[in-house]
This record gives sequence, C-alpha cells and structure tokens, in this order.
Amino acid sequence: MGRFLTPAAMTAAMLAFTVAALAAGLAVYRPSLWPAALQLAILGGITPMIYAVNLRIVPVFSRRMWASLTLLRAQVVLALAGAWLAFAGAAMGLRDLSIVGSAAALAGGVLFIVNLQRLFRQPATLPPPPLPFASQTTVDRLATRFMQLAGVYLLFGLTSGLALHFWRLGSGRWELVWAHALLIGFFLSMASGVCYHAVSRWSGREWRYPGLIPLHLLVLGLGLPAMLHALATNDLRMFAVAGPLQAFGIVLLLVNVAPLIPGLPQPTRTAFTGAAVLLMAGIALGSLFAIDPAIGARLRLAHAEINLFGWTGLLISGAGYYLIPRFAGRPLRWPRLAPLQLGTLSAGVVLAVVALVWRAFGPGSPALLLLAQALIACGFGLFALLVAATMRPWEPATPASVASLTIQTRPVGR
Repeated sequence: MGRFLTPAAMTAAMLAFTVAALAAGLAVYRPSLWPAALQLAILGGITPMIYAVNLRIVPVFSRRMWASLTLLRAQVVLALAGAWLAFAGAAMGLRDLSIVGSAAALAGGVLFIVNLQRLFRQPATLPPPPLPFASQTTVDRLATRFMQLAGVYLLFGLTSGLALHFWRLGSGRWELVWAHALLIGFFLSMASGVCYHAVSRWSGREWRYPGLIPLHLLVLGLGLPAMLHALATNDLRMFAVAGPLQAFGIVLLLVNVAPLIPGLPQPTRTAFTGAAVLLMAGIALGSLFAIDPAIGARLRLAHAEINLFGWTGLLISGAGYYLIPRFAGRPLRWPRLAPLQLGTLSAGVVLAVVALVWRAFGPGSPALLLLAQALIACGFGLFALLVAATMRPWEPATPASVASLTIQTRPVGR
C-alpha cells in the first residue's frame, strides 16, 4: 500500500521546504513572509514527510496493514492543501484563507490518528521485524511510547494553530507554543521513536545506555509541558527551569544515538552527524534564552533557522537516504548528488545563522541572508529530485521485501 502515495508525499514535502526557505529569505523585504514560511515548513514539509514515512514503516513494526488507502490519501491531501492555504493566507494577510488552511491541516492530523487506531484494530498478520539484539524488545516498547506522545502533540499543536485565529490572550507567546508543540512535541518525539526503533537495526550496534531511554521519555514528558506553559504565560521562572530540562532531554537522545552513528552507512552517517551538531547548537541557544531573555529576543530567528531548516532538514535527509532505496527496491539514483545536497543545505544554514546574528548585533546584509536561504532551497530541491528519481513509482521495483527496512546485521546475543 502506498506505492504512489509515499513518493508523492515525500516529494511534495521537500518542495514545500524549498519554497519555505526562499520565503524566509525574502522576509527581510516583506516581514509577513516569515510566519508564512514557518507555517509552510512545519505544516507542508515536516508533517507530510512524517506521514509518508509512517505509511511504510508503521506496518513493519506493528505487524499490521492499513485499513483504508482512501483515508490515507485523504490524510496526505488535507495536510498538503492545508499547508499551502495557510501559507498563502499568512503571506497575503487573508485571515479566512488561513483559517481554512489551519482547519484542513487539523483534519489531516485527526485522520492520521484515526488511521493509526484503525490499523491497530487489525489482527497482527505480518512477521515481526528481526531483532538485532535481545534488548531491542524493551527499546521497541519505549519507542512506541515516544510515537504515541508525538500523536498527542500533533493534535494539540494543530488545534492551537486553528484556535489562534479566533482567540488571543493578552499575555504569552502562543505562536511559539504552536511552533514548539509541533517541532519538539510532534517532530522530535516522532524522530526519537523512529530512532529507537530503527538505528540499532540500521547500524548493527547495540544500544550502549538503554537505561537512559526511559529517562529521556520521562524528561520529555515533564520538560515540554513546562516549556509550553512558560511560553503561554510568559512565566520567566518556569522557562528558566523548563528550558534546561528540555535541553537535558535532547542531550539524552544524543547520548543514546551518538555511539551508533558510526555504524550507519553513508550518506546517512554524515547527515545524522550534522543534524546532531546543529541540534546541540539549537538547544544551547534555547538554554541561553532561559538564562538571558534579552538575548533570546535578539537571536530567536537564528534559533528558529537552526531548528527549522538545520537539524530538521539534515535528519530528514539522513533518514531518507537510508529508507528511500528500501522503499523503492532499487539503489539511490545519482548517489554522487547526495554529498552535494548535504553540503549545500549545511552551508546555507550556517551562512543564514551568520547573517541573522550579524543582523541582530549590527547592520546586517539582506542579500547575504537571501543567498543563504537560496542555498537551503537548493539543498531541499536536490533532495526532492533524488526522492522522485529513485522511487519512480511508474516503474516496477526490483524484488525487495518490506522487511529490508529492518535488516538484522548481527545475530541476537552476539
């Protein structure tokens, strides 16, 4: 299921990221484009990409098949249509169009949960994925908890995004509540769950500190609600606690995943390494904001740049370079483009951060920022090209099993 749907959703998500990156660069000339770019990147880039990956990997780990292809198509179409309508509404200042877009995105999120519930009501008929190590059974259960938490934050974030069009409080930064609920609550929780399910299998290495994984889950469960509350109420004391707590949770993720990254194949290894570096930079800035809110006011855009296009883009690229050939049943088309894609995206993010810091503390250069965002857009565009060229749903795939997503590279217990 999803032969055409998965590549279409992944390609559309990367094209949305491409346009969002260009819009963010043009925001120095037209400020209304920044919130529009933020909406398109989150609703049209991140969310459909997660939906697309889930179409193929959730049946593997759940041992069940989706109940309805029609509802899966509706989920993806609503997500993409909602994202572009919200983008257009924000860019042109058309409130009614933004409302329709936010409502469509929420409907897509509700369908995502409905489809998952219907899937788990089906009997488990598929063979279980192979275990790389005996301890992976416990890790898989914890990974599922992260993914369940991601679904909760998806609905919360999409609902708050729609509510913001009708309801404004006198204090608090609810647009930041929306962004953090979807970026950290949905995307990072989902990414954590996928990592804990898959990275040991992909790398052939056992988790070195499995006892830290439930601690990561606990810290996420405490830290993110506290941060959202602090942002919603402008409670600086709460933010001073929630920021470092949230940073500690992300450090736990990095400590767990880092020892396994050297065992990953290229170019996934390079992409995950770059994503980890940018994620550490992002959380360092976030922790600094908790200590000195004045710095946060100046560097918030640099923080958003690192999170929105940096570690997010590299993490998606790295996972994609591993998964796309296995989804397609054929090798990556034009593999020499992969280092160019990763280098272009990374250089653009670094240059954009330099331009934003210069703008925060000096005169800045709009042309430099626009150049940086153009490089980022090229990076996402190249990835979209590689996705479409490799998956080629109009051509029959070479024989490949869905179980190839979870190749057992070492016998259990070795």
